[in-house]
Amino acid sequence: MKESTLVNKVIIGVICAAVILYFAVYLALGFKPDLVTTTAYSYSVDIGTEASALLVRDEQVISTTGQYVDILLDEGEKVSKGGKIALIHASQDSLETRQTIQSLEAEIQQLEYSLSTGTQATNSSKLDEEVISSMVAIRSLAASGDLSTLEDSALHLRTMVFQRDYSYGNTEAATQIKQLISDKQKQLDSLNASLSQVSQTITSPASGCFSGEVDGFESLINPSMLSSLTMQQLNELLHREVADTQTALGKVVTSNTWYLATLIDQASVEGLLEGKTYKISFSDDYYGMISMNLDRLVMENDQTMAIFSTNTNLSDTTLLRQQTVDIIAQQVEGIRIPRQALRVNTETVTDDEGNQSQVNSYGVYTVVGTQAEWQEVKVVYSDDDSFYLVQPVDETASSRLRAGDEVILNTTNITDGMVVRS
Repeated sequence: MKESTLVNKVIIGVICAAVILYFAVYLALGFKPDLVTTTAYSYSVDIGTEASALLVRDEQVISTTGQYVDILLDEGEKVSKGGKIALIHASQDSLETRQTIQSLEAEIQQLEYSLSTGTQATNSSKLDEEVISSMVAIRSLAASGDLSTLEDSALHLRTMVFQRDYSYGNTEAATQIKQLISDKQKQLDSLNASLSQVSQTITSPASGCFSGEVDGFESLINPSMLSSLTMQQLNELLHREVADTQTALGKVVTSNTWYLATLIDQASVEGLLEGKTYKISFSDDYYGMISMNLDRLVMENDQTMAIFSTNTNLSDTTLLRQQTVDIIAQQVEGIRIPRQALRVNTETVTDDEGNQSQVNSYGVYTVVGTQAEWQEVKVVYSDDDSFYLVQPVDETASSRLRAGDEVILNTTNITDGMVVRS
């Protein structure tokens, strides 16, 4: 009887121990922080040097004494030698009539396009969206007080409505468009017949690219001067205020190759070498990057002057002159990780002479299967706010950090080989 009681006590004790162990493990797992990870990915950073810059081009200014000028070309549009640039009208009425004629011609062209495409298969829901979008755009223009494109926006809305009628089977839509084209054509013919005599036609003195911007620098600097340009001369030009030429109609840029004369407030700039191509980003009116060749490099008096050239993007940059630019001298590539993912291991090492020193190694923990794995890396770029760019210490190792790896952020109490995921 006593033996049976002892056995029962042992069994109960074992069960109690098992229950206590179970709850201990449960509580330990319950209080363990959740695993927080993110994905590492390839990334590149452009490291630029800021510079003051002046755009230099071969330019011929076109002057006029006429008061009522109708320019026929858009900014940056190409023109041949002898091609029409502008019409000088005899009166204000004549100029306004000409502008009305241009507007009517554009309306007729758009209506004819609407008529030619209206009978084609059309997505009705897409047209509904475009009609609503056009209405919202007109509402925004009216609210902002910008009426410069209101007429074109209204015409576009009317075209969309006609095409929508087509899609819903309105058989009178085509007739309405044809009638509208006929009415506008009659109005156009009447205006052409009443148009006052044009007193003068302005033609281009050379083939090139037209610009309506004349800033006075055209007579101060040209590409032939860049080979002997000094830093002092460039600095004076960069700070010079030039009065607009009141009698200038515009200008023609006569060469596809244009130049950028830059002044950098550094004695030397790492990575700048003559003959190499660099990307340049501009501060105003142009938001892309342009690849330009470094033709000339001068370093003196704690400053650097660099002259760049290119034969691309001329039409996009005709309005630019004095600029602040970024010269991209270096591009750093690596794997981007959040700053909190990087960990430092410090080891004490002893050299052959018995001297001890502290050596730091850097790395991240990644999730491989169910375990945490230490990946040693080197930092190639540090963003002050959010991230590091890193590269594996050994690029050939089979186990190394790669783009797309799952990186652990909360690495407290995590060790290499630890099971972090069931």
